[in-house]
Amino acid sequence: VASFFFIGLMSMMIPLCNVFGALVAVCLFMGLFDGCFICIMAPIAFELVGAQDVSQAIGFLLGLMSVPMTVGPPIAGLLRDQLGTYDVAFYLAGVPPLIGGAILCFIPWVHERQKLKER
Repeated sequence: VASFFFIGLMSMMIPLCNVFGALVAVCLFMGLFDGCFICIMAPIAFELVGAQDVSQAIGFLLGLMSVPMTVGPPIAGLLRDQLGTYDVAFYLAGVPPLIGGAILCFIPWVHERQKLKER
């Protein structure tokens, strides 16, 4: 959850970098948290679907992740053509991970409520 949240935050900080050193630092942190997110994807998929279907689950996750990776750059280019800057594209790219991270924070609460209902 923290990795997902920080990926969104670092995406939104890219336009705020006025010097190259700041951009390098933001990109390093973004790469670190993205690596953490990718590394934890497989164990989560294993826990959710079991050993039998984990390869299919990981393939499905990566396939879903490819859609915004493919569609995002042309949309960013359109925003750049209309607004004259890429800043809005970076701000908008940070919103989904922030929302996703916030939603994921509620999973333990929902899980605990389900356990209480079962008892």
